[in-house]
Amino acid sequence: MSSIIVGHRGVAGTHPENTKASIEQAAKLGLKWVEVDIQPTQDDQLVVCHDHTLERCSDGKGRVDEHTLAELRQLDFGNWKSEEFSGEKILTLSELLGLVEQHGLSVNLEIKVDSRHQAPHVVDLLHSELIRSNLDTDKILLSSFSHQVIVEIAHHLPRYRVGVITEQLTQADLMLIDKVKAFSCHMNYEHVNQSDLDTLNEAKIQTWCYTVNDPSRFKFLSKVDAVFTDFPDKFSAIN
Repeated sequence: MSSIIVGHRGVAGTHPENTKASIEQAAKLGLKWVEVDIQPTQDDQLVVCHDHTLERCSDGKGRVDEHTLAELRQLDFGNWKSEEFSGEKILTLSELLGLVEQHGLSVNLEIKVDSRHQAPHVVDLLHSELIRSNLDTDKILLSSFSHQVIVEIAHHLPRYRVGVITEQLTQADLMLIDKVKAFSCHMNYEHVNQSDLDTLNEAKIQTWCYTVNDPSRFKFLSKVDAVFTDFPDKFSAIN
């Protein structure tokens, strides 16, 4: 099997993650899929950002959901990576979907929530954005570590494929996968074993693995459906 190569947060190895520059680089490399993270602002706008705090990937401080979108737009989300990316702004989900459509990409949207967020509310915000998007449902895969988010997505967005994310496959994950009729299971490649692959394959669930930055270190590379990577150019031989 030839695995799908998914640009992790765009091309996070060489570009500021989850930004326009990173997504455009993925398209330039010829990738068909990118993965990004989304979460809400203080004023209920969904934005593309992995961490719930701003310090690592911007010149801001505090939590994303303690700032309005207007406040977040004042921050620089590129300079931390390199001066050449100075001035990169945070993307809204709407802008991200437009960028994905423009470049003919498919996208895995990972919904990031923690104890401060109400899963039903976040999924409601997601629903409002997706119904305004022109992207076909088969161009979008929705995923989360949160079992509550997954259940809400399955209930409120039944037309969309859903992926269950886990560090290591558990019985609880398998029960959820069956309950929501998940399309895929996304696992940490370091914890994947043959039994996991057999179990998911028997259930006709796709196996997607993160974050594989050295193809030679993942012995199941040819046996999984997709891999997330920060360095897609390292996979040019199998793309």
